[in-house]
Parts: sequence; structure tokens; C-alpha cells
Amino acid sequence: MSDDSPTSNQSSGGALRWVILAIALVIGLWFGIQALRNAKPAGADQEAGGGAPQGFPPATVIAKPVVQKPVQERRQIVGTLRAKQRAEVASQETGAVKDVKVDVGDVVKAGDVLVLLDDRRLVASLAEANARITAATAVVAERKAEQERADRDLTMKEKLFRQRAVSEREYLDSQREASVAAARFGAAEEEKGAAESVRDLLSVRIADLEVVAPFDGQVVERHVDPGEWLSPGSAVVTLISTGTIEAWMNMPERFVTGISGEAEGLEIVVDGNGMKVPAGAIRRVADIDPVTRLFPVVVDLDDQGGKLLPGLSVHADMPVGERQELPGVPVDALIETFQGASVFRAATSPDQDMPVAERVPVEVQFRENGMVFLKAGSLRPGDKVVVEGNERLFPGTPLILGDLPDGNGPVEMKEEVKP
Repeated sequence: MSDDSPTSNQSSGGALRWVILAIALVIGLWFGIQALRNAKPAGADQEAGGGAPQGFPPATVIAKPVVQKPVQERRQIVGTLRAKQRAEVASQETGAVKDVKVDVGDVVKAGDVLVLLDDRRLVASLAEANARITAATAVVAERKAEQERADRDLTMKEKLFRQRAVSEREYLDSQREASVAAARFGAAEEEKGAAESVRDLLSVRIADLEVVAPFDGQVVERHVDPGEWLSPGSAVVTLISTGTIEAWMNMPERFVTGISGEAEGLEIVVDGNGMKVPAGAIRRVADIDPVTRLFPVVVDLDDQGGKLLPGLSVHADMPVGERQELPGVPVDALIETFQGASVFRAATSPDQDMPVAERVPVEVQFRENGMVFLKAGSLRPGDKVVVEGNERLFPGTPLILGDLPDGNGPVEMKEEVKP
């Protein structure tokens, strides 16, 4: 039986086609590798013909010089205004409310009458005390006259006794009467003094029937009305002080040691209306919050004629640390990546006729008013750093520098070349 069947012929033809394709692929790869080996670098013909140097194309950027000046780090803190003094003004006497002189919102001075209590009972008691003083005064005068008479009689009897003109018994009786008269006079004076003390106490109690303001302030709450009966200690109004108000701010514990007794140039800003108020004395309170780890810092402020009210939220840029000389660059010059912060400096290069971009790592100390102040390092005052166009730069990129003018005029571009 013959083996030249159609199936066998088809299998042999298919295998031959795969072998031919594999050979063609190997030959094509060989020619490709040779072509790559023999290819010239891009722009070789241009270099041979005197064209421009190869590398990054020049970039047009805006640069600003590094400045160095004495600065002090500031941290923004927030807080709330509180009244310097707040009191529940209370009655010191028992009695019925006769009149309420103030209402909520009234501004009072220290010593102004807030509430009047009924004084009829104490006035009657005072009249009785005065009458007792009058009687005691008469008794004192009588006892004084008796003492003087007894003293003169004793003097006379003593002289006669020395002359043997009176008996010893008469002389001793005269001494006894003089002593009794002196004791009666002393008791009468003490009785009069006690009556005067009662009168003075009643006078104080009558004065206390006028509940007065203990300090300059404003009434924020009224607790009584005419006719109510008050006991000692009953609150009549709630009064908050005026003139000076306190801003209670919260400061992180790592900065609180830099707080001094005076904050020169510090302004407290009211969040609601943007009002800026110069700060007075500043002090820290040694009572840290265990959860937030914040220290209260108290700043005295003038209440600006009542415009600053307790409860308003405020903030301030609090100076911390010491004033020192630091290099500063515009905030737009800073580039922050996962590798850290850096800036691009316009540096000279021996291989280029124009300045090139040089990446300079920096360590940020703090930011203020659109400037970033850095730890003293490789940047020097006067070095130019890129503030516009730095996002597309690479180290070694040639630079065409432009200066950012004052105002809104056009930017002037300058191509800087080495001399």
C-alpha cells in the first residue's frame, strides 16, 4: 500500500512553512541589530556642522534673589474673649426689694446703686440705738461727777488722817468710795461704747441695703424684681467688667516656653469682623489640657469702647522663639516632594553660555507673609531662585531669566550669558 496520501503531504508542507518563517525572523533580527549599532546619535550631523549644543532646551523662567533679614517665627493660635471680671452681685442683708435701679445692658460705674432694699426696720433700730447712746452718755457724766467727788474726798481724808484729825476707819471708807466710783465710771463708759458699736453696726447694715456695683461693668443678667424677699447671699444681678477684656488663647506646649510678659507688635484679630487690636500684657497659665496638650495663654486687651464682647472668637500670629538672621525665598520657589523640600537656583556652568538650573535641598524653618525662611545652609543672600517655571525644570536645564517687576507691568526677559 502506498504512503503518498494527501494527509501526509499537507503535514510536510506545514512544517516547511514554519521553518521558512523562523529563518526569516532570525535574519530580520540580525539586520535590525546591525542597523542600531551603525546608527549615529541624534543631532550628530548638527554638531558636525557647527549647530547648537545638545541637551535640555532653554527654559524661560522668573527668578528672585534670596534675601536675609532678622525674623522671628510666628504661630497662629485661636481663642475666645472673656471678661476680666464677672460677678454675681449679691445682697448682704435680709429684706424686701424696694427698687431695682438697673436693667440688662446698662453700663455702671463702681459704687453705683443697683438695688435698694426696704430700710424701715433698720432705721427704727438705729433710732433706738441712738437713744441708748444718749442715756448712756448721761450715765457716764453722772458717774464721772461721782468719781471726781470721791477722789476729792479721799484726798482730803488722806491729809486729815496724816494729821490725826480723822480715824483710820473714815480714811478707809473714803478709799472704798473712791474705788467704787471709779468702777462705776468705767462701767458706764463701756456701756456707752457698746451702744455706739450697735449704732455703727446698724449704720453699716443700712448702707448695705443699697447693693452697689463692685467695679465698672455692664449688667448682663437681672435676678430680682421689686417686692421680692432677699436673704444674705441672694444674687441681684450678673455684672461683667468693662475697659479691659482678656483673650484666652490655646498654645501648643512646645512653643509655650517662648512666651514673655510683653508681646511687642502682637495684634489680636477678631474673627467676626476682622478688627485688629494691639495686645497688652501676656501671660501663660500653668494648666495644660491633658487631651489636646495645649496651654492657655491670656492676653489683656482694651475693649475698644465696648466693641469687644466676651464670647467672640479671635486669633493671633504669636511670636515664638528668638529673633534671628535667616535666608528667605518666595513661597513659589519651594518645591516639596517625597524626597523633601528644594529650590532651583540659577547657577553658572562651564559647559553652558547661560545659567543652568541647580536643585538645592533646603530645610524649611517657617513661612510668613508669602516668604519661606530656611535654615542657613547652601543658599546665600543674592542667589537667584526660580519662582515661576520651576515645575518643568530638571537639573542642568539652561535658563533664560526674567525679573518679576513691581506692579502689574509686563515681565522683562533677559538671557544671561557668562562673560
